[in-house]
Amino acid sequence: MDAEKRRRRSKKFLREQVYQNLKNSIITGEHEPDGRLIEEDLAAKTGTSRTPVREALQKLEKEGLIYRRSRGGFAVKGVAEEEVDEVFGLRSVLEGYAAYLATGRVKEDEVKALEGIVARQETCLKDMDTEEFIRLDREFHDVIYGAAKNVRLAALLNDLRDYMYRYRFIILRFYTTHSRAVDDHKKMLTWMKAGNAKQVEKVIRKHIVRGKNLIKKKIRISREAPKI
Repeated sequence: MDAEKRRRRSKKFLREQVYQNLKNSIITGEHEPDGRLIEEDLAAKTGTSRTPVREALQKLEKEGLIYRRSRGGFAVKGVAEEEVDEVFGLRSVLEGYAAYLATGRVKEDEVKALEGIVARQETCLKDMDTEEFIRLDREFHDVIYGAAKNVRLAALLNDLRDYMYRYRFIILRFYTTHSRAVDDHKKMLTWMKAGNAKQVEKVIRKHIVRGKNLIKKKIRISREAPKI
């Protein structure tokens, strides 16, 4: 019985690992939009059978990250302007409110955490470490969500988490946007420590709108680029 339980746990862990790895590779842009996802290749890459890969693909289809091709199989779903408008519209409202609440509820250790993140982001600027910069950007916003002390609001923002993480990779792959992000984070911190919730909300909303416009610009450039 114990051996059977261990076997089931092992299979469950493997399925989850395959799913998370594939999902992360899509979010981070390892797979091109409309690029075909071949079960055999993915199974070989992960060192598993096709079954956990197939289950992962079906799960990712339900989450809207991939789509089923008319000729069979799956492909990575591209980012559409309509989707960007929807997600960033929600994010602006929800995260703006989270920042507003956080200003009046933030604790000293959370402020120090935010300051530490900004300092590490500045180091990333010098080292041109984009991957770590993106991770820290996500961490900065997560601290703000936690500082808001609103469980339901955090749950709503968490529903947008994968979309936002994917968009961060699109935005922050372009090094020129990094310094603007750090400047915005510094402004948020300054106003937060001053207790000015409206200004914090204003800065974060502008920060989000700038990101939205940049992504839409990248989408248009990609769409208008000549196909080889």
